[in-house]
Amino acid sequence: MKQLSGVRKADTRLGDDATYTRWVRIPGHRHRENKRKPAPMPASTTGTKFPTRVLRVNQMANLLVSGHSSIKIGRDVWVNKFRGYWLYTLSLQERATCPTACAHWRDCYGNNMPFAKRIDHDDPRFVPTLVANVRRLLSVRNRLGIIVRLHALGDFFSVDYVDVWAEMLACHPNLVIFGYTAWLPGTPIGDAVQALIDNFPGRAMMRFSNGKLDSHCAIPIETAADCPPGAFVCPDQTEQFDGCGKCGACWTTTKNVAFADH
Repeated sequence: MKQLSGVRKADTRLGDDATYTRWVRIPGHRHRENKRKPAPMPASTTGTKFPTRVLRVNQMANLLVSGHSSIKIGRDVWVNKFRGYWLYTLSLQERATCPTACAHWRDCYGNNMPFAKRIDHDDPRFVPTLVANVRRLLSVRNRLGIIVRLHALGDFFSVDYVDVWAEMLACHPNLVIFGYTAWLPGTPIGDAVQALIDNFPGRAMMRFSNGKLDSHCAIPIETAADCPPGAFVCPDQTEQFDGCGKCGACWTTTKNVAFADH
């Protein structure tokens, strides 16, 4: 695997906790997301820049990837009400699942991710395999629950797909989801996501990207000083915490979160 910029592999000989994440940041580096903005794709682009990284279900050992593989996520939750839950991410194909109105349609951060595996959401095995994956991860002995980041890449692609997550949340009280969607309220998918938030408060912690609401939104800023009142800057971007598992803000508050544009 290619070495990520600004990080190194966790090494217990250096005092790293390699059980939480495979990677640690190199002290003194600039946050890697602010180093190089993704080169814009043509407006007519309808899928990922890396089509060979869109995989069928049978090419993936697990659809949900452990947060242990991501320096931004972490394996498990160390703080707040879901302490002890394990973290997972789900990646779909950017643009193919996103609204064309997305502010980052051309310069999606996925343009800088040539090694990320995207799951083919059109594969008829996708939904049943996803449901089975969630059930299996929740059945692990002594595991309190799981939190799934939706979506590390991509977005909700239909109302029916949103309903799949609603059904899983109803069936599994120790399942939590968090993340961001470019489908805004007023669109069928955006309204379905809003219903998800309303019906599962505290467990469906989705935010609308570039939304104009007073809560449950992700808003772009240039610098931390631009963060508006009532919102908070993502602590990962300011490097206050080593990953989501040691922060937990996105699933413990409905306040808007601000991200430095990248």
